[in-house]
Amino acid sequence: MFFFSMDQKKYQFISLWIILTLFFVSCKRDSNQPVPAAEQLGSQVIEITNTSHQNRTKSNVEVDLHRLKKEMIPEKGNTLLVVLGDKIIPSQLDDLDNDGKPDELVFQVNIAANDRIKALIYKVSKEFAANYHYKKRTHAQLGLKNGKKPFIIRDSIFSENGDLYKESMHHGPALESEIMAYRMYFDNRSSIDIYGKIHQRLELDTTKWYSNDEFIANDYGGDILFVSKTIGIGSLRTWNGKNAEVVKANKGRYAIVRASGPVRSVIDMCALGVNGSEELLSRMMIYAGHREMIYRAYLPKEMSAEFCTGVRKMDGADVRINKEAGYISLWGTDYPRINHEKYPKVTVGLGVVVPEQWQSKQFMDDELNHLIGVQPKDLFMEYYVTAAWNQERNGIRTADEMEEYMKNLSLRVNAPLQISY
Repeated sequence: MFFFSMDQKKYQFISLWIILTLFFVSCKRDSNQPVPAAEQLGSQVIEITNTSHQNRTKSNVEVDLHRLKKEMIPEKGNTLLVVLGDKIIPSQLDDLDNDGKPDELVFQVNIAANDRIKALIYKVSKEFAANYHYKKRTHAQLGLKNGKKPFIIRDSIFSENGDLYKESMHHGPALESEIMAYRMYFDNRSSIDIYGKIHQRLELDTTKWYSNDEFIANDYGGDILFVSKTIGIGSLRTWNGKNAEVVKANKGRYAIVRASGPVRSVIDMCALGVNGSEELLSRMMIYAGHREMIYRAYLPKEMSAEFCTGVRKMDGADVRINKEAGYISLWGTDYPRINHEKYPKVTVGLGVVVPEQWQSKQFMDDELNHLIGVQPKDLFMEYYVTAAWNQERNGIRTADEMEEYMKNLSLRVNAPLQISY
C-alpha cells in the first residue's frame, strides 16, 4: 500500500490535468483525427473504384465539385476536408476556370487491385481547416526578368506577339514535384524541357531552373536536356505528312499559374489566333510523388490539323516503341547545355504515353524527333510526359527500367480510378 501527502496528491492532479489538456489540444489539431460533429457544415460520401488488376499507390483523385450535393459547394468562409478511414488526408481545392470559385477537389489514395474504398468529404469553416497544414509537395512558378535584380514573380504573363522567351524567367512557366520538373517555352515552339534532381525535394524556388557552382556542390539538380529546335519531350505539334510543325499564336499568348499546392500544381498556356482566330489552351499538371507530367489540350472547335507529340532524337539512344500500349521510351546520352566543358554529357530517359482514347495509332519520325499521333475527342486530348536521369538517387538507371516504368504508366492511364458520387 502506498501513502501520499496532500502536496503529492495536488502535484499529481496538476500534472495529470496538464497531460490531459495537451492530449486533447493535440487531438484537435492532429490531422489523424476525424472532423468533430460540431465542426461539420455538411458531408458527402464518394466511392473510388480501382478497376485494374494492379495495386495503386498515390493515385490521383479529381472530384468535380459540380457533381457534389449543392449544399457541399464551398462558399466564402468555408472549405472542404477529406477523410479516409479515421484520417484527414492532404487535399486541395482548385479554381481552374478563373471565375473565383473552386472547380475541383483533389487528393491521393492507395487502393488495392479491383478494390473499392469510400472517402468522406466534409464541409467545414476555413478557421477550423486552418488547424491542418499539409506539406507542400509541388510547386509552380512564373515570372519576368528584371535586369540584374531578382525576378518579378507573377501569377500570369501575356504577350501580344506571343513571344516572351527571352524576357521570362527560365524562358516560360515551370512546375515540379519532388522528383522531376518541367517547363514550357514561351514562344511558338511551346517546347517542353526537363529538370532532373538528385534528391527528392522541391528546388525551383531556389535554383530558378539553372545550376551554378554552389548548387552543384549541394547536390541540386538542373537542366538535363538540350531542346533547341527539337520537340524536346512531350511538346504538342501538328503533322504535315513529313515533319512536325509548331502551333503558331498569331494574336498573342498568355500563361497563368492555376494551382501550386500540396497535392498538385497546374499551369495554363494559351495560344491566341491559331488558324486565324481560334484559341488552343495547353494545361500542364503535376502531382505530388509522381515523375510524370499530365498534358491536356482544349480546342474551341474541331480543327483539321493532325496532332502529334513525342521525344527528341539522340545519337545512339536505345529507343523502344510500343504501338499497342501507345508509348515511346528513350534512354540516351547527350550534352544538356551548349557549354560542354562546364556541363558534360548526361544520360536521360524520355517518354510519352497517349491513352487509348486519344491515340491516332500513328507513329512517325522526322529529322529531329520520334513522334506519336494524338487525336482530340470532344475538343479535348490528354497524354503523359515523363523523364528520368541516371544521377537520381534510387531512380531509374537503365533502358530496361525506363521501359518498365512506361509499361506501368500506360496501364495506369488506361485504367483511371472510377468515382461514384
